[in-house]
Amino acid sequence: MAYPVVDAPYGFKAINELNGLPYAGAIRQIPIARNYGTALFNGDLLQLTTDGTIIKTGYVASTSPSTVIAGAIGVFVGCSYTNPSTGQKLFAQYYPGSILANDIVAFVVDDPSALFKVAMVGQTSTESNTVSAIGYANQSFIGTNVYAITGVAGSTTTGNSKMAVSGDGPTNGTGNVRVASTSLPFRVVAVVPETAYSVTGTGTSSSTTITLDAAVTGLQAGMAVVCPDASAGGTPGDFNYVTNVNGTTVTVAKTLTAATAGSSFTFTGFPEVLVKWNQGWHSYQFATALA
Repeated sequence: MAYPVVDAPYGFKAINELNGLPYAGAIRQIPIARNYGTALFNGDLLQLTTDGTIIKTGYVASTSPSTVIAGAIGVFVGCSYTNPSTGQKLFAQYYPGSILANDIVAFVVDDPSALFKVAMVGQTSTESNTVSAIGYANQSFIGTNVYAITGVAGSTTTGNSKMAVSGDGPTNGTGNVRVASTSLPFRVVAVVPETAYSVTGTGTSSSTTITLDAAVTGLQAGMAVVCPDASAGGTPGDFNYVTNVNGTTVTVAKTLTAATAGSSFTFTGFPEVLVKWNQGWHSYQFATALA
């Protein structure tokens, strides 16, 4: 079965519960204030305000390592309101903002134990909250934390979010490296193998440096690497992966020895991961209430 190519973020999509039970579509209906001016898209992260209404999340890549938001409540999956022009009840994929209605209700996945499928985006050496180009994870990302990337507005055509997650940026180029010992809103539970993406190249390798014969288009930090010609560190079971790409010089996490000229390298990345809220980052698990 062919799976679609993941070429852009799409927000947070509830998949199942942490205990393995399927997500059955449960939501909570929470009001949006009359004339709230910010658009909300299907898959956007949300938070509660002190008047009990919903707004777009305040989590961003630059502050999420140190700032827990007391009202962080879940993920937006649609809304309803009375259209002020027609007087008809409307159910919508997204909230366009600035609606003059008194009955606007957001549909929110507020379960702190829900697992969400979400796209990875690639960072540079400077962490950004507005990146939208797809990045990749590998098996080593499981158990690590990721940033919530929330600064790109969703699509008014599809109604879908463009929020995503990322690791830290590499020293050179674009991609993801594992976040080391930093508290962040989300924990990676699994990668999604069905939409894996692979590129290939040739070259040689010694220690943790691969020297490619030519630069490989699409190669990023965060991809796993396999080299059948390697005498060490190149099998799928070694779970070796790329930590930096600088032209034809590729740095990997573990020693990879492939001395034969023209050795073949396959780099595979996972553009989607499954994540859950970390303990204490969702409002229902954070002891400090809204002020």
